[in-house]
Amino acid sequence: MSDIPPSFDPTGLLAGRRVLVTGGSGFIGGRLVERLIEECGARVRVLVRDVAAAVRPARFPVEIARGDVTRREDVLAAARGCEVLFHCAYGTTGSQTARARVNVEGTRSVLYAAAAERGARVVHLSTLMVYGATADGDLDETSPRRKFGNAYSDSKLEAERLALGWARAGRAPVAVLQPTGVYGPWGGVWTGQVLSTLRTGRMILVDGGEGLANMVYVDDLVSAMLLAAVRDEAAGQAFLISGEEAVSWRVLYGYFERFLGGSRTVAMSAREARAFWSSRRRRLGRLAPLLLGLVRDDRDFRERLVGTREVSLARELGSRLPEAVQDALKRRLGGAKRKTAAPTPRSADPPLPIHPLHPQMIRFFTPKTRVRIDKAKRLLGYRPVFDLDRGMELTESWARWANLLD
Repeated sequence: MSDIPPSFDPTGLLAGRRVLVTGGSGFIGGRLVERLIEECGARVRVLVRDVAAAVRPARFPVEIARGDVTRREDVLAAARGCEVLFHCAYGTTGSQTARARVNVEGTRSVLYAAAAERGARVVHLSTLMVYGATADGDLDETSPRRKFGNAYSDSKLEAERLALGWARAGRAPVAVLQPTGVYGPWGGVWTGQVLSTLRTGRMILVDGGEGLANMVYVDDLVSAMLLAAVRDEAAGQAFLISGEEAVSWRVLYGYFERFLGGSRTVAMSAREARAFWSSRRRRLGRLAPLLLGLVRDDRDFRERLVGTREVSLARELGSRLPEAVQDALKRRLGGAKRKTAAPTPRSADPPLPIHPLHPQMIRFFTPKTRVRIDKAKRLLGYRPVFDLDRGMELTESWARWANLLD
């Protein structure tokens, strides 16, 4: 058993120490930089590929190092003199192959840099997805890792294996954190993207949303990262990081529905969700040649489209686009010019369309997996302090400020 007191605070142990953050302009890395400066008094260097995108860290007295995380020489230069390397960067642009390369080769570059700095501590940000498609029941760090079947998850699994391999070989002291669904201000997948999905259509709740969502507020994850940077027990270990309790997907999406107002989900069984995906995929297959013709600017082809069922569907979809976009499309297709008369008021808006779920995501939303954080509590002294009510309250305030709820 660990003797770490529940009130253990790592912030003072980082005061004055030089640290490097990769991905410091992103969601998690950006919040980490803020707390390293404001709470820890650390000397922070941030490796960024695009200086113009480093708005969040640039608000603070940090050193910006320009470079590509996959270029070993760039990371070696950025890590010079650093005692802790927080590796938050991952592939977000380009093809799936390019993104996967960033995840693996970026991790390799950071590990080489840590070794060059005579064993600087690496805090490597992995993901729950390294466990693949999970089953019902408890899940902890002894559960088998396996591929999930997409480039992000599988490349993160490869990167984690690489990091822990270096730790076992004594080449670098690495602590691996495996966060569950991270949400909060500036969040992407589990904040901004959820709101975008619900603004533009209805989300399918597989089996009525009875599967379990394991979520963690961004500040709880950052606290775990700070702990992993200073606890000797963290080296060579992997830790699942989540909130205290799992909730159903129905409960989780209920928060976002309340942010936006009205019902924005629809319940389907897994079988119904797969059938719905297949039907929409067939429809998209019929639309593909039409869209290709538009891209190629084939006038004869466009003229043959008039009156087809597919065009009717395209018009329905197009009616949901912003007016400026609709006008641009009309001009491209040789249609009417911008209307000046006010549109005829409608008695009621049509129901929001249903977003189809990819079969992989249906598998993701189905199980009742409960993530255990006992190891992080025991060895790191990790104590999540944001329950879902408080975390979502802060998230809603930010989303309203960011105009994501209009």
